[in-house]
Amino acid sequence: MANLLDGIKVIDWTQAHHGAATGYMLGDLGADVIKVEDPDGDIARTWRSIMGVSLELPGGRNVLFEGANRNKRSMTVNLKTPEGKELFKKMVARADVLITNHRRAVRQNLELDYSNLAPENPRLIYAVASGYGEKGPSSDERSFDNVAFAWSGMMHLLGEEDNPPLYMTPGAADQLGATMLVQAVTGALYWRERTGEGQQVEASLLGALVHMNAMPFNIYLMSGRLPKRPTRTKVFNPLVGWYPCADGQWIMFSINRPQESWHDFCDVLGLGDEVESSPDFGSTRSRAEHCEELIDIIDKATATKTRDEWLALCRVRGLICAPVNSVQDIPLDPQIAANGFVFDYDHEVFGETKTIGFPVSYGKLNPEVRSGAPELGQHTEEILLDAGYTWEDIESLRDHGAI
Repeated sequence: MANLLDGIKVIDWTQAHHGAATGYMLGDLGADVIKVEDPDGDIARTWRSIMGVSLELPGGRNVLFEGANRNKRSMTVNLKTPEGKELFKKMVARADVLITNHRRAVRQNLELDYSNLAPENPRLIYAVASGYGEKGPSSDERSFDNVAFAWSGMMHLLGEEDNPPLYMTPGAADQLGATMLVQAVTGALYWRERTGEGQQVEASLLGALVHMNAMPFNIYLMSGRLPKRPTRTKVFNPLVGWYPCADGQWIMFSINRPQESWHDFCDVLGLGDEVESSPDFGSTRSRAEHCEELIDIIDKATATKTRDEWLALCRVRGLICAPVNSVQDIPLDPQIAANGFVFDYDHEVFGETKTIGFPVSYGKLNPEVRSGAPELGQHTEEILLDAGYTWEDIESLRDHGAI
């Protein structure tokens, strides 16, 4: 089956996760992605643990590098040598897209910024995965995912009232920023088809997280009212919340028309007429005023059955609910598997392997994983031969320390 970016050549000059994840997604869409690495390799190859667990895989590989670098070929280029820099420029001159998450000062010092590369390739899409945006006083500061979480207001929005700010999952901002940069690249490619013009595009960790939180920010921006941090036991609608089950799991209810569903909710949970008809719980306002008491009643009710039993009972009655899944639940969830959000593929080293899928689907296209992450410099010679270099040229580049 055809893929969206078949025939598109991408130079992936990135390290760590944000920019690299952009490259793998373009690869999923069919692009030929060439990861250009320093001879010492992407720093992500050296990471060994995160979130309290080892990242190590057989053969000296690691989970984070594998996850962000599938569907790529790798070549090494030493940009500190004149020959290496010239080689890189020639590769970019033949490419459709260049992705980079190197800071602007690094790009300019190497004369590998857009203004230096575009004259040789006016159709180039120069995609920058930045930390905080390309403008402003902090535009060229070093960045990591957790710093962007703090800067964006995200940490202050998470967690319960009166508790310290809460950090989210490591890498989430990287993944979101990468997804937005993919959108920018595909949009720029469409613009190029219409006009013949390339351009620089950019997506940042900071901008991605601010955009992600459009709802609470717009509440403040448009009304001047500050959204409150959620507290499980002090809410306006106790029928929207998460509750414990008999098997130690949790169920999430999202019943946003509580008056319409109040009878069914009470009936399914077995709360009885005493609760259903109580003036303390008979209206949306009264339930809000007595929310702590009602939440305690619901806690006791949901603790009498397993999560799956409650899910089955609630769905029959049309009550909106979901499992509060853990990481180990995700690959076992039939809805997630059916949509390819997690799927199996045949890794050339590990064999059958589960991984995260592509986040959107197409009726006539097939995003896919064709290969795992490459070894350092695994395809250097192959790529150079494809580009018209001879074996003598390759040996000369090697003698000059360019590859």
